[in-house]
Amino acid sequence: MTTVGIDCGTQRTKAVLVRDGEILAAAVTRTDFDTNKAAEDAFAMLLQESGLSAEDVEKIYITGVGAQTIRIGDGKVNEIMSAAAGAARLVPGCRCVLDLGAERNRAIRLDEGKRVQGYEVNDKCASGSGTFIEAMARVLDTTIDDFGDLALQHQKDIILSAQCVVFVESEVISLIHQNEAASDIAWGVLEGVASHIVGLANRFGKVRDICVIGGPTRNSGLMAALEKEIGQKITVAPQAEYASAYGAALLAAE
Repeated sequence: MTTVGIDCGTQRTKAVLVRDGEILAAAVTRTDFDTNKAAEDAFAMLLQESGLSAEDVEKIYITGVGAQTIRIGDGKVNEIMSAAAGAARLVPGCRCVLDLGAERNRAIRLDEGKRVQGYEVNDKCASGSGTFIEAMARVLDTTIDDFGDLALQHQKDIILSAQCVVFVESEVISLIHQNEAASDIAWGVLEGVASHIVGLANRFGKVRDICVIGGPTRNSGLMAALEKEIGQKITVAPQAEYASAYGAALLAAE
């Protein structure tokens, strides 16, 4: 069966074309203001990459924060279910999914049958999110792509005391004026982000077999900070940015 999953996030819309459980094509585009156009563009990119036509696709399922405003597709699936389905297939032994996004993060606990046992969502504060890291990268005059590598060059730990985004930015600027190394500040930022994320998982009690999905997994420094904060090895899922779109496509096939 050939299906498509489209994950419409606040910044980026991801899409995958799946045949019999295998990803044949993947695409990503900016969400911007028109979520429906972003979904249509991502779908068109899939068809171009795969060489298939729209008639070859049997079902399209939509997920993500922008799902309700998208008019194309045959059905919608909530973000928890799509993230869990995608992560469980990509990392079969995963029991706790950390789903990292631009504006919110989720921790999802799975049982041995890969069913969702519970979840926690941090959507009240942006200081643990991808957009926050982007803002801090601008303050440190670097790019989001280089931020993680910069942080891994740190020589000492800097603990940021502020929790709110606005106050953290002010604290970072103050540290710059104190001639603290950019790498040390960047590591302090990522440790703070990691603390927020791990706090979600810790609401389940002791967790194990942790896998991580979402765009921020590309940040090597953040992944190192997460492992340090949680005190155990974590697995970054293959195709991590597309995991929720993949999950939507798998659920469409069911």
